[in-house]
Amino acid sequence: MVAVAAAAVAISGTLAGCSTSPDEEPAESTTSEPTPTEEPTPSEEPTPTEPTPTTPSTSSSTPPPSQAVSPTATGAPASTPAGALLSAAEMPQLNDSSTWTERRTGPAGQQPFGLCQQFDLLTIGALNAVERTFTSGTSGTDTAGQQVAEFPDAQNAVRASKVIEAWQRECKNQVKGTKVKVRPITDVPVAQGQAWNYLVSYQRRGEGQFHSLGMVLSGTRMSLIRIDHVGQDHNYEPGQDPMELAVEAVSARLGGA
Repeated sequence: MVAVAAAAVAISGTLAGCSTSPDEEPAESTTSEPTPTEEPTPSEEPTPTEPTPTTPSTSSSTPPPSQAVSPTATGAPASTPAGALLSAAEMPQLNDSSTWTERRTGPAGQQPFGLCQQFDLLTIGALNAVERTFTSGTSGTDTAGQQVAEFPDAQNAVRASKVIEAWQRECKNQVKGTKVKVRPITDVPVAQGQAWNYLVSYQRRGEGQFHSLGMVLSGTRMSLIRIDHVGQDHNYEPGQDPMELAVEAVSARLGGA
């Protein structure tokens, strides 16, 4: 399994250099400041711990504030990977009016899960993985998903998490959009195991795009959670970011075989 994880990291160096699609602008440096004539860059809170709540919106640059809804996951850790999947009601909402609807539940496919991912979890060592996807809003532009994977042992699970962290560091080069910003990985305190999350913001066809990815690692199991939404900003009260809430809920359900 060491060879598999190492090979994934090696291959990621090649894929990281992908160019953007022909109909989209190349990614700009995160350090460049837009001129008065450029499109507005999606605003982000100055630090991951001091946001102000806002409802994502594509029609206004100043959407009304709203507070994310806490998940309701309770009970003992799941005995199987599928049992650790959150329901639509347990997936934290982007705001108080955008509820999630379950779209699909089944075995995880071979497509990368998340904007920065370069391979699926089975390719980097998982024995099996299940997936559940969600959609929100009438237009379906806001989506979310969760995967839970089982690894042969805890060591292989940790190695896979390091591969995913390496993909985050290379993410900016493969995002198809402009004004790309990849925020650092931030640890999330959880009751068991370890967890972190990060945010990617960019523009595509003049609209602000936000992608959050969270990871929870406990024993031989790993769960990845992603949330993608379109809007002008991504600001939440401390401790109320939907991804942080999702990571905490998954940690309570994941278990540690």
